[in-house]
Amino acid sequence: MLLRRSWIAAGVLAVWMGSALAWAQPPTGDSSAAPQNPTDNSSYYFDDGDGFADGLELGPQFRVQADYVFFTRQNRAKDDPVLNGPDIFSQRDTKFDYNSGYRLSASFMNDDYEFEGSFFQLRGLGGSQSGSFATSVLFDGPDGYAAATPTAQAVVGPNPNTFSQSTMFASLNTAANFSSVTAANNETNELEFLDPGATYKMQYNSDLQDFDFNMKGRHQRGQLLRFGFGYRNIQLRENASVSMRGTFNTADTDGDEVGINNDPNDGLSNAALTGSGLTLISGAGGFSENTPPTPADVLLFTNTTRASNQLNGIQATADFCFLETDYFSLGAFAKAGVFHNYARGSVTETYQDLQNGLSKYRRTFSDSKDRVAFAGNLGVTGTFIVHESVRLFSSYEVMYLSGIALAPDQAGGIQTDINNTKSLDLRSHGSALYHGGRIGIEFLFP
Repeated sequence: MLLRRSWIAAGVLAVWMGSALAWAQPPTGDSSAAPQNPTDNSSYYFDDGDGFADGLELGPQFRVQADYVFFTRQNRAKDDPVLNGPDIFSQRDTKFDYNSGYRLSASFMNDDYEFEGSFFQLRGLGGSQSGSFATSVLFDGPDGYAAATPTAQAVVGPNPNTFSQSTMFASLNTAANFSSVTAANNETNELEFLDPGATYKMQYNSDLQDFDFNMKGRHQRGQLLRFGFGYRNIQLRENASVSMRGTFNTADTDGDEVGINNDPNDGLSNAALTGSGLTLISGAGGFSENTPPTPADVLLFTNTTRASNQLNGIQATADFCFLETDYFSLGAFAKAGVFHNYARGSVTETYQDLQNGLSKYRRTFSDSKDRVAFAGNLGVTGTFIVHESVRLFSSYEVMYLSGIALAPDQAGGIQTDINNTKSLDLRSHGSALYHGGRIGIEFLFP
């Protein structure tokens, strides 16, 4: 129903813009009926005196344009934290760098209208962040730490970072609280954690592709505003990952790990890990603290999320002219529309031992949705007229998308139903704000 309403709204928008176009820019008709103005015969340029454009006729003309684009983006993810504690962080903390792209456009102009098509691509836009933890990373959560004896807490260390059901890597929290009558599989009588000094790395990358085709009024002398409308396709693809690596350790919750009083597990059993929803891909199974001289397992956890959005719909456009001379003009542009978005996303978690048994576990989820999205652009442009058929220009532009799936948001979209079955409920209410500059060259012919 929401999708149907969006298409109705888009249709009304197209009709309105078409009417506005006809009203704002009526065909010239018989040139003898037009007001006599010395500048009525000027072409695509704005001139007040005896400039080079004064003798040009307003006839059919082609325009081609090539831009170098230098954009960045705000990280507007609403993802869950990777962990809680003194070193709490999430993927929204990753800052995007500036990256370059390109925009190509071409148009045909008749006496009254301009038919324009453009293609914009920005690939490899992303950012990364890395660091280490001064305290332990506890799998059992804050409640498990609070329930342990002071002796056990001392082994883990004060004020540890923790995983829980509201953080990333929730499977480890589930496995660390796994209860079993089999002593070797019972995880409720010990704490599992990574020693202080564990490291992490986050990465977030996105690719943007934008194509549109518009019909608008042709640029005319003394015209402040011209409207248009057209079709637009936007494709946004993203991937994000969080990796964490550290030395595995355990401590009995009663703090008594000497002789016959030591509880028999000293690790995370295969039953506990598979019971949390993970699948053993390779290796012996389970993670172990181990007894010297055998070193403890070194664990690597990776959460990888992906999202793709394909927007199709119609948009309205507006072009403004604020200042014009024989050699320079200053203007602005805007376009906005309502779109159908086919959004897809996936989450893959991998847990592996790099040191001894080389156990590797994984779980993967995916989902897709159809929803309504919005896209809009706003910018200012300065143009320098080099020759009657050559122009140089620069602009600053802001592009806003909403109703889209963002890669980092998907990690928090894993849901558990009444049958204890986990699945991904795609999060598709995200937004993205791009901004940056463009410089380019334009050719007119004949």
